[in-house]
Amino acid sequence: MSFTGRPFTFLAVAVLGGSAGLALIGSTAADVVPQKTAETAAPRPVDGSSAKSRTLRVEARLQVGEELDLGATGRSVGDQFLFGGNLVSTEGPEERFVGRFGGSCVLTDLERNAGQCSSTAVLPEGQITVQGEQAGIPVPGPVVNAITGGTGEFREAHGQVIQRVLTPATWHLTFEVLDVQPHRTGEGRSPSGAPTPTPPPSPGK
Repeated sequence: MSFTGRPFTFLAVAVLGGSAGLALIGSTAADVVPQKTAETAAPRPVDGSSAKSRTLRVEARLQVGEELDLGATGRSVGDQFLFGGNLVSTEGPEERFVGRFGGSCVLTDLERNAGQCSSTAVLPEGQITVQGEQAGIPVPGPVVNAITGGTGEFREAHGQVIQRVLTPATWHLTFEVLDVQPHRTGEGRSPSGAPTPTPPPSPGK
C-alpha cells in the first residue's frame, strides 16, 4: 500500500508498536494469545518484594490513523504511520472503557513492509511504553513487542505485549507486565493517567 498522506481509518499497528499499540519477537503470537478478553493480577514474590506481575487483556479500538509520505514520493524508507484510539475490556456482560493508546511506526524495510514501532498505553494506574519491529504495516500479522517502561504502578515495568489483529481497526492486546509496583500512599498520579469514562462515539479522524 502506498503512502498518501491522507487519514487511514483502518490502520492496524502495534500498541501501543505498539503500540496503544498499544501495539503492538519470540514465539508466534497466534499460538499464545488467549481467546477472550480479560484482566488478571497475580502476586509475584521476588525476595520478599511486593511487586507483582499482571496480565492485561484488552481490545484496542482505532479512532485515528494517518499515513505520512515523507521524502521520496510514494512508498519509501522513512514513511510513517501515526495512530491512536481507545482500550476496551470486553470481560463481563458489557464492554468497559479502560484507557487509550497512541504511537507511530517508521518504515525501515520495503521488501518486508516492516518498520520500527513505538506506542504508549494510558491506564488509570499509569502509562506503559512499548517498542519493537512489525512486519506487514499497516496490517501486521501476530507479533510480540517489548514493554520498555512506564509510569505510576508501571514505573519499573518490563515484559512483552502480544498483538493479534481481529479486524483492521480492532486488535487484541495481551500485556504481560512484570514488576508492577503498588500505589504508594500520597503518591501523585499524572492527570493523563486517568482516562475519561466514555470513548468517542465512532472511529475516524
